[in-house]
Amino acid sequence: MTVLELENLTIRYGGLVAVDGLSLRVAAGEIFGLLGPNGSGKSTTIAAVTGGLPPDSGTVRVAGRREADDPLAYRRLIGLVPQELALFDELTAEQNLTFFGRLYGLGGARLGRRLDEVLGLVGLKDHARRAVRTFSGGMQRRLNLACALLHEPPLLLLDEPTVGLDVQSREAVFACLRRLRERGAGMVFTTHHLEEAEQLCDRVGIMDRGRLVAAGTLAELCGALPGWRLHGPHVPGPGLEGVFLELTGRSLRDA
Repeated sequence: MTVLELENLTIRYGGLVAVDGLSLRVAAGEIFGLLGPNGSGKSTTIAAVTGGLPPDSGTVRVAGRREADDPLAYRRLIGLVPQELALFDELTAEQNLTFFGRLYGLGGARLGRRLDEVLGLVGLKDHARRAVRTFSGGMQRRLNLACALLHEPPLLLLDEPTVGLDVQSREAVFACLRRLRERGAGMVFTTHHLEEAEQLCDRVGIMDRGRLVAAGTLAELCGALPGWRLHGPHVPGPGLEGVFLELTGRSLRDA
């Protein structure tokens, strides 16, 4: 099942083309990494998928539905984990989840069941009644993720969700995402960190100056580089850094 389909998506800011004819598909049970430096068009693409930024041209479908078909139903198909934390510091974890759950139309026994499930998924069950301001950065990131999952969306959008996290906290977030993949959720994970995409994503799309310059598994992307196959099956390939350098003529770490 395809949970996200973009066809020739184009977005302009005045004379600047921020996203240039982007086409891609994301399947259920897949983590698709959108890789590129700041300003490459990743966050703009996410904004277009959520309906927050109308495209100049092209089509966006989530689980086969366009926003124009039914805006409310469309947005309930999406869970968004933004770069900036979207939490109320003075409320408890449980109160934050209740607030966001009601925004998605949840209530009664279903809301109670989902609160319990998502707190367990992100490892915060024992902290449900603590104020968010007392949480570590990693705990807040996991609660932010839980808020996006309450309504059981088929598509989860994660815009640089590990910004500012230490290695241990990042791994806790990754563990949550892997469990969601096992349950059939489709995810788009934006990052400019090579190692995150290599560790987590099933497929990767490389964006540069608004264009998708390549997409595929890590093996497919590396295998397409000239001469890489000569290294042999047991010799490490160039990795995403080499792929990006080959395709764009610059290092992602310096971009």
